Parts: sequence; structure tokens; C-alpha cells
Amino acid sequence: MTATRLLSAPQVRLATPADEARAWQIVHEAALDMVRKGRHQWDAHYPARQTIHDDICARRGYVIESDGQVVAYAVISFDGEPSYDHLQGTWLTTGPYATIHRTAVALSHRGLRLSPLFFRKAALLCQAHRAVSIRIDTNYDNAEMLHLVEKLGFTRCGICHYERDGHPTPRIAFEKPIAETAVQE
Repeated sequence: MTATRLLSAPQVRLATPADEARAWQIVHEAALDMVRKGRHQWDAHYPARQTIHDDICARRGYVIESDGQVVAYAVISFDGEPSYDHLQGTWLTTGPYATIHRTAVALSHRGLRLSPLFFRKAALLCQAHRAVSIRIDTNYDNAEMLHLVEKLGFTRCGICHYERDGHPTPRIAFEKPIAETAVQE
């Protein structure tokens, strides 16, 4: 798929209820793309639209807007992640942290290096929340996210587990201390 050329500088902003339908479309499109590629992190039912609604209502959903349209979605949260409390491994830091979840770029805008913008925004928000790091997890077969976190200098810290369909589902967990979060393009 050919990426659309951006005409204006993309901006990361807090998602509003008016963004919900487009955010859901982007996330669902990404989930179906994962299924087509034989990946196992997301599927036709997960993430659910209600999850996106809840993210936006809780003011932790963010979008990237360019040329007047929403082209990417992610969650930046400072609420902690319960699955991280039982990491099989060791985190690099012990203080408060940001978590990035549900990162998705519209298929038409992939390849334009938009995802790192969410990490930059998270680093800026960390200052206001006095967070010491950014944490993220992904599935072993999510090649794009594994490449991104490696490129951005995250350290693999271990394995966390989520409950999915009544079964524990392992995810690879990464962390980057905030002092190191200046993201290079």
C-alpha cells in the first residue's frame, strides 16, 4: 500500500468524542490487517469499539491529525497497568510511568513515521505527571511495533500477561526511562 503524502505537519492532540468513529475505524482496520498477516495481537473483536469510547471518555485517547483528518490513534495513560505489576522480568525504573497502548495508523498513512509522534507526546506529558519512564508491551509477532520500540531505544524487560478469552496471553514488555525519551527520526 502506498502511503499518502502529508501536506501539513501532523499534530498529536487529545481525542474528542467527535473523533471516536474515525479512531475506531483506524484501530479496527489495523486489527483486520493483523489478521490478514497472520498476527495474533488483535482480531476482528479486539480492541472493541467500547474500549476506544472508554479511552476517549477517560481522556487518555490521542489522535494524530494531518491535513484536517485524523490519521492515527493511541492511548497514553498514567493510570498504571495491572499486568505490569506481575512482570516476569525486571523493570528499569520503579517510579510512576506512562503506558502507550492501542497504537494504530490508518493504512493509507503507514510508512510516514507517525507512530514516533505518540512517543514524543508521551515524553512531554511525563514531565507534567512526574513520570520517570514510558512502558509498552506487544505481541511476539507484531513486527512493526517490535521494530519501532527497538528503533526508539526501548529495553526489553520481560513478559507480562493479559487475560483474553479466559486464557493468559503473554506480551513482551519494554521500558525507556524518561531521560532517554528524546525520539530520533
